[in-house]
Amino acid sequence: MKVRSFIVMILGVFLLTGIGQTQRRPLKVLVLYDMEGVTGATSAKHVSFLHKPEYEEGRKSLTADVNAAIAGLKAGGATEIVVVDGHGSGNDTSPDVLEDQLLAPAKMISRDRPFDIYMDSYDQSVDAVVAIAMHAGAGNQVGFLSHTYTAEDVQYKVNSMPVNESMIFAMGAARYKIPLIMVSGDDQLEKEISRFLPWVKFAAVKHAVSRSLAEPFPRDEVSRRIENAAREAVLALDSARLPEVPGPYRFALAFQDEAQARLASLSPGAEKLADATSVQIRAQDFEDGYRQSLRLISLAGIMGSYQAVEAVIAAQPNGEALKLTISDYMDNRWLNLLPPTPPAAPQTAKHYWGAR
Repeated sequence: MKVRSFIVMILGVFLLTGIGQTQRRPLKVLVLYDMEGVTGATSAKHVSFLHKPEYEEGRKSLTADVNAAIAGLKAGGATEIVVVDGHGSGNDTSPDVLEDQLLAPAKMISRDRPFDIYMDSYDQSVDAVVAIAMHAGAGNQVGFLSHTYTAEDVQYKVNSMPVNESMIFAMGAARYKIPLIMVSGDDQLEKEISRFLPWVKFAAVKHAVSRSLAEPFPRDEVSRRIENAAREAVLALDSARLPEVPGPYRFALAFQDEAQARLASLSPGAEKLADATSVQIRAQDFEDGYRQSLRLISLAGIMGSYQAVEAVIAAQPNGEALKLTISDYMDNRWLNLLPPTPPAAPQTAKHYWGAR
């Protein structure tokens, strides 16, 4: 009897040890944040580095949102948490989040060269990804600061399906069988996520009144929502799913006007559509199609910037004089009459936390 009791005790010890090891298995989660979907961001100024007072308020709210997600992920069992800047406010000296205030064990990703946040932030060591402070996609006329990747596109579709940045992130991570498990943002984004990724946990942080106005929910309530959603997402990781969007792929982007679309259509492989403002590219691989779409966006952005500068100059009292100065400068550059450009100062090593 004593021998039998001893064996039962030993088996019990092994069983409990095994359970403990299962609960403590390493679990790595990547948290990508944007800024338009931050709780306290209620105007475009809160997400732009050029508007310092409002931007600093946006950073504080962003840090609170990200920390709530970190707390929830940790409570759910995440043992390693890495954070990537997915916004690009124009701040080139630090990430938009207040890095020194991030809760342990979270750490920012930092590299010495640019990388794509949606395709290059993770590898096969990551078990799941989370997207915080996201926004509705291009074409959503109510979502706060809605767009997809750029201000120049008014619609971004993959195989005729409207796509937002959270969906791009999910489809990119799916290449490595990594699921997107949790998202936060306004209530318009919640509707988009529930249609395309209904299994993803969502934390609504504010009500979108229009593309330029939002009403935030109370801070304590938002923090609880984000933390609970993140914790539940980790606990339900085994049942997480991947988006199914089989190729071949057609990326169709509609731009603000025909001039932007015309320039975008010069990209190799681009096709102008019947709508004069829309351009399409085709690809067998999702990542290839996505990267080609960025070339369309870059070209359209050049035209968009030119149009903005032209409009601002025309609105100035000395607009005609400015146009003449620009014309003379271009002539002098063509004729090599400009004074020598002073040598550039040695560049210090740059850090890239994600979008810049």
